[in-house]
Formats: sequence, structure tokens, C-alpha cells
Amino acid sequence: MDKQTKKRLIHIRDATDVNMKHKDNLARSSVERHERAKIQIKREVMDNRQIDYKRHMKWIGA
Repeated sequence: MDKQTKKRLIHIRDATDVNMKHKDNLARSSVERHERAKIQIKREVMDNRQIDYKRHMKWIGA
């Protein structure tokens, strides 16, 4: 293998690593965003004191 080919392969390897890290970060942030949204929905529903939602919506929990 000549020097140019080795350099190109190293660049491809590094670019692949960066792309994988970016993909993982996007997936992790998406999961975290969904968890935060779920918590926010529960807070908003529980903040409404007029209706007892716990009895009707089992997913809210205690």
C-alpha cells in the first residue's frame, strides 16, 4: 500500500468514527427529549386540580 492510500484509509476511518458518534448523540438526545416531554405532560395533567386523572389514566402513576 502506498502512502496516499494509507492516508485516505485513515481519513475514512476517522470520518466513520465521527459519523457514528454523531448518530449516537442524536439518538441519545432524542430519547432524553422524549423523557423530558413525558415528565412535562404528567406535570401539566397533575397540575389540573379540577379532575382526578389518576383514577382514569394508569400511565400517570402516583
